[in-house]
Amino acid sequence: MKRSERHHLKQNALAAGLADLQYRLETHRREIVIWVLLVTVGLMAAGGYVSYRRTQSAQGADLLADALNTATAPVIPPAPLPDPMNPNATPPAAAFQPGSFTSEGRRTEAALAKFILAADAYPDNPAGITARYHAATLLAVLGRRDEAATQYQQVVDSAGEHIYGQMASLGLAETQLHAGKVDVAIEMFQRELNRPASNVPVDGVLMHLARAYLLAGRTEAAEENFARIVDEFPESVYGPIAQAELDKLQEIDAG
Repeated sequence: MKRSERHHLKQNALAAGLADLQYRLETHRREIVIWVLLVTVGLMAAGGYVSYRRTQSAQGADLLADALNTATAPVIPPAPLPDPMNPNATPPAAAFQPGSFTSEGRRTEAALAKFILAADAYPDNPAGITARYHAATLLAVLGRRDEAATQYQQVVDSAGEHIYGQMASLGLAETQLHAGKVDVAIEMFQRELNRPASNVPVDGVLMHLARAYLLAGRTEAAEENFARIVDEFPESVYGPIAQAELDKLQEIDAG
């Protein structure tokens, strides 16, 4: 076959293909337009969702940062009033600084309110989960342990296996311990200790567990856990405390 004939056949095939494509476009124009619109809307929705999530994350992070700044703000007690019996006494210079608090209690209450605000505004956002954990911890510090337990439980439900979920489990166990539910607390500490992939330091869990056993009067189990800290974690910050508790218990046993 001559080159000119092959070229002519290719041109005819191309023309036939283009004609077939044009026919299909004309025949299915409505369906094609609908699919293009659906794909476009889907892409726009996906882009909008990503943008929304980024905005949510940024706003949640801003609220969390504000709460953390409040929690770490300086505490400057008011200066004592001048002696009313001394006519020559002069009022002290103002010691208050913007952003500071006159007492630990005032700072804690202010920070707590901001942590709760961030947590409730973005409950499923990492910043909101972090804020709720801090709120639970402050509630425990204030002695409001029932409220702390509620907040810790919400963190556990939201964070799951994340580090804050595991830390909240320990906090929840502590609230049970202070509520007098020692056996429940021991079970929770033991469960955390046996977690396959725990992000919480084991020596810390052992210390919690040993103290819980002490409160339950189960001194042998307490000794066992104190000994584990000393033997398995020689560099632990809990080491000296565990050793002191272990020595005390062993003296009691010897006596």
